[in-house]
Amino acid sequence: MRILVTGGAGFIGSHVVEAYLAAGHEVAVVDNLSLVGGGRREHVPPEARLFELDIRGEALRDAFAAFRPEVVNHHAAQASVKISMDDPAFDAQVNVLGLINVLRNCSQFEVGHFIYISSAATYGTPRELPLHEGSPQNPESAYGITKLAGELYTRMWHDSFGLDYTILRYANVYGPRQD
Repeated sequence: MRILVTGGAGFIGSHVVEAYLAAGHEVAVVDNLSLVGGGRREHVPPEARLFELDIRGEALRDAFAAFRPEVVNHHAAQASVKISMDDPAFDAQVNVLGLINVLRNCSQFEVGHFIYISSAATYGTPRELPLHEGSPQNPESAYGITKLAGELYTRMWHDSFGLDYTILRYANVYGPRQD
């Protein structure tokens, strides 16, 4: 299967890329290798095709056209809560407008399945533990708001354009390659 991983040179995405390759998939990575996103060229295995570009730009279309992904796993994001509070407009540009550009290309190139990486930040301060998928979402940071907006855009894209999707809400992830 041809799988495109946005943010695939970053902390979490690079591990996902390695797992896909180990499972025998053909993998491409879209990453702008920015210090903000934590993407590093050395995190991309040589077996994966790297498209060094920003998900907000028109060049994303060229990556989709060249690779023709069957699945898109969307890890690219501005994930710093501090940056999101200092510059919420930048946060929205990357996490919302960048996502819309990815979704638009998924539709145009007839991607079969889209995986959106959300965050437990969409819940805000939990009213109950443990959290579950139906727990109330009340984000308390600009980052959490953009990730909730991303979930809503992903669902809307399914309802309007038929894009199959999975949403994963990561919480407190840590490990190798974390900055």
